[in-house]
Amino acid sequence: MQLISWLIRYGHVLAATAWVGGYVLLAFFIIPCIQKGEKNEALVNLTVVIVRILTYTGTLTMGFGLVLITRTRGFANLFTGAWGAFIITGFVIALVLLGIGDGMLRPALLKIEQVGNGPARRWATIGAALTVLAVGIMTGATYVM
Repeated sequence: MQLISWLIRYGHVLAATAWVGGYVLLAFFIIPCIQKGEKNEALVNLTVVIVRILTYTGTLTMGFGLVLITRTRGFANLFTGAWGAFIITGFVIALVLLGIGDGMLRPALLKIEQVGNGPARRWATIGAALTVLAVGIMTGATYVM
């Protein structure tokens, strides 16, 4: 049983790491390389695919997290105490991140040729900041008594 719990936690952390790393990579390395007026179709298309993968990675992170709740304190404790507040806050941030990825970042990437990389870079930076915040909150949930 401990091995299963460890594998679930490992999957949750691994998926979250990919989610954070993907947003950081987009915000600070890939999107800044895309300039208005230059022929970057392949890079833009790759970036759109990366954003889609981040959506799947985020969903996987949330799925592992939900299973992890059943293996730790349980859903009955979500609405009592600091642990539940941390978990709910992290979940809300994760939902916002899913909306940013598909609802804001992907459309901004598809419009880079017309408007430049500013909006896409802004949404990727917001996503990166939120993923780092979510990691901090979830770390707090691990240590709360």
